[in-house]
Amino acid sequence: MAAFNTATTLAREILTNTGYARAAEEAHTLARQALTGSGDIDTTTPGYLTIRLDPLTTPRATAAISDLCQHLTTTQTRYPGTGLILRYEIKNP
Repeated sequence: MAAFNTATTLAREILTNTGYARAAEEAHTLARQALTGSGDIDTTTPGYLTIRLDPLTTPRATAAISDLCQHLTTTQTRYPGTGLILRYEIKNP
């Protein structure tokens, strides 16, 4: 149930907080791609936990996830049980 709620919330965020033109039709697919894709976790910056995702298969999908990353980063959410602020990024190709 938690995985479903996470995917649904990300799809809603893609729909409302990105410039993705096909968000109404593809938000759930895009959220699933972002969740199953690869990336890195960087803890080298004091006070931050950076999640750095690999680019997706198309430039427009990567741009949409980049918009989502920027939106999620602005929330200044702390990783549960720590004082670390979550930052989200897309790796440069």
